[in-house]
Amino acid sequence: MAAGQSKQEIEKELLRLDDERSRAMIAADAAILGRLMSNDIVYTHSSGRLDSKSSFIDSLKTGAVRYRRIDRRDVAVSVRGGYAFLTGAVEIDVDAGGRSLHLNLRFSNVWEETPAGWQQVLWQSTPIPS
Repeated sequence: MAAGQSKQEIEKELLRLDDERSRAMIAADAAILGRLMSNDIVYTHSSGRLDSKSSFIDSLKTGAVRYRRIDRRDVAVSVRGGYAFLTGAVEIDVDAGGRSLHLNLRFSNVWEETPAGWQQVLWQSTPIPS
């Protein structure tokens, strides 16, 4: 963990970075996502579709996927060694595959502390039953 930072400061920083990631997804900002996502990320959507960093960013750049709203809630942050685990629920409005979707999901989101700063290494989400 970063020298001199308290657990609360690190947790606050991770929530800030995840907010930045969500805003970048909505804005289709490839530069910010490129910085925040690990080259080795495993991004598993609630549909079961798997994306790499490049395929995820490309889907946003081409407009194949367009995030309109991302609202997290009940987020818990746990930091262990050089990894941070964010879990919680999220509502997402997204246009994908020619359809507008409203998703209500539970997620696991893992970040790794690297020389370049914290980077997202895993996303896994699953639908919350109605």
